[in-house]
Amino acid sequence: MATKAPPHLPLFWSLLLILLAVSSSSEPLTVRGHGFSNVRNHSITLEEASVRHLQLALERNQLTSRQLVEFYLRQIRRLNPILKAVIEVNPEALYLADKADSERKAKAPGSLSCLHGIPVLLKDNIATKDKLNTTAGSYALLGSVVPRDAGVVRKLRKAGAIIIGKASLSEWAHFRSAYAPSGWSGRSGQGKKVLSSLVYTYVSYAIPIFLPCRWNRPICRTVSDAVYVLDEIVGLDYRDKATIKASLYIPRGGYKQFLRLMGSGERDWG
Repeated sequence: MATKAPPHLPLFWSLLLILLAVSSSSEPLTVRGHGFSNVRNHSITLEEASVRHLQLALERNQLTSRQLVEFYLRQIRRLNPILKAVIEVNPEALYLADKADSERKAKAPGSLSCLHGIPVLLKDNIATKDKLNTTAGSYALLGSVVPRDAGVVRKLRKAGAIIIGKASLSEWAHFRSAYAPSGWSGRSGQGKKVLSSLVYTYVSYAIPIFLPCRWNRPICRTVSDAVYVLDEIVGLDYRDKATIKASLYIPRGGYKQFLRLMGSGERDWG
């Protein structure tokens, strides 16, 4: 018996990874996607655009962060009833998008982070000190107030990323019981695992289950994307002693420089 396949969603991979790929093209970009168009002589789709592509469109006034956030919110409303991949969206997302647009107008071109004005999803066990809940997928923590942003969230905000919402995860991140099945949570139900992990916990104030805590990591569409994200979130966290020693091994100049080893320039190594 044939079954209907779930929709193909490059959107969620682009949204998730805080996608950062680099394009060497100097041609004008056309931004187009489901419910969004801006026709020029060269084009990309919002569903598959890298953050580098999006930043070029933002710099050239072909796109605003508000338009980008509105696009993703429409896609979440359209697809999430099937995927159950997003637990909740940030009620301040559009405000943050407008703030990013204002900052971009006031800053010199090239002075902002690659993540500035780009929507990002976080797993629901990454603490955010805002109007979003942090519950690890459990109703037991619904409405609880965290004392501060997790270290990785603080760095993402500093880079100008827009926290657009919280992604689903197995309740308590698989730690309810050794015999309990994973792949579902009380808040989101059974998910399709499209998102996997944006940031895999456990760090300071990310609902740690044991000590020493585990690490944060992004999932991206390309190697280049992951490197750009890593450069923003890696480093010292004064509330996490383990990062003091780990920071000694961060190469001077960051990780982006190593993308050039396999070619004449940065590419979307995937």
